[in-house]
Parts: sequence; structure tokens; C-alpha cells
Amino acid sequence: MKGFLAAVGRMLAALGRVTLVPVIEGGRLVWRAVRTALAPHDPIAEAEAAVEAQAAEPAPEPAPTFDTLSPAEQWGLAAAEHLYPSEQAEIPPGVLDRAAIAYLDGLSPQDRNKLMMHGHRYIGEHLLGERVLQGVPKPMSPSEFAALEGQRAAAAAEATRAEMEKNGWVRAIFNDILDEGPPAFPA
Repeated sequence: MKGFLAAVGRMLAALGRVTLVPVIEGGRLVWRAVRTALAPHDPIAEAEAAVEAQAAEPAPEPAPTFDTLSPAEQWGLAAAEHLYPSEQAEIPPGVLDRAAIAYLDGLSPQDRNKLMMHGHRYIGEHLLGERVLQGVPKPMSPSEFAALEGQRAAAAAEATRAEMEKNGWVRAIFNDILDEGPPAFPA
């Protein structure tokens, strides 16, 4: 029986999993089975386990493109690009409307910096009127901007009319020329 146990002990030791260690207990020599902590590790098995673990991990998601972002994030990125243009911009033109561009162009440098302290989504929501950011002027709605543009166009037309009436003598000369018809050229 001792021979069989010795053979089993040598077999387990050869596997590197269990080692029989002689221990003296109470004056007697006793063999104890001990797991080997110092057994050489198998580098191939470790490499295979690492490859399997890496293969089991899900593939990283691709970086979001401009088209996959929400409208608020698109507007925020376009606003940041409008205020501080960069060479690697992948933002298509025409994202912002005229009201947003006029609002951004009218901001002071301090207000621009305050606006840019917020995330792209919050900037976009601010420009779209969905959120009001503290410390930054509120943008006009598209209808308010259209009314303001109409008022400006009417004022410019009135100023042009007044200028034309002030220079009525030029208009009279043009009317005289137009009434006479084209000059006759000798044939």
C-alpha cells in the first residue's frame, strides 16, 4: 500500500499540482500533501487564457459620428466650431440657422467663454431654447429673430428711400435719359 501511495504521490508531484513534503510530527516522519506554490507556471496556458479573455470581451463601440448625435449635440458642436474654428472640423455647414449665428456673433468674449464652459449638449439645448444657461444671455427664438430682421429691413428701405429723395436731382436726370430713349448712333 505504501508503494502505491508513493507512486500516486510521485504522479501528483509530476503533474505539479501537489507535492509530498516530509514532516516530522511527534518524532515520526510523516508525508504531507501540499499544493505547490512554487511550481513553474505554464506560459503557454497563460497566453491562451489571455487570448480567450480578450476574444470574449465585446468589441469597442465605434466613435459616434456627427450624424448619430442628437440635434442638441449637433447644434452645440456647430456652435463651438463657429466660435472657435478648427482645421479638423467634420461638421457640415448649415447646421445652425441665421438666428443662432447672429446670437453667437453678438456674444462678448466673456459670454463666449461662459457658454463654452458647458457641454455640447447643453449649448445646443440653450440655442434651441430648451434650456437656459445661467450667466449667458438668452438667445432669440426664430420668430423673434425674423421680426427683428423684418424691422431692420424696413428701416434700411426707409433710409434708402430718404437718401433717394434727398438726391432727387439724380433721379430726375435718370428719368430724362430714360424718357428720351437710346441715343442714335450714326450708321
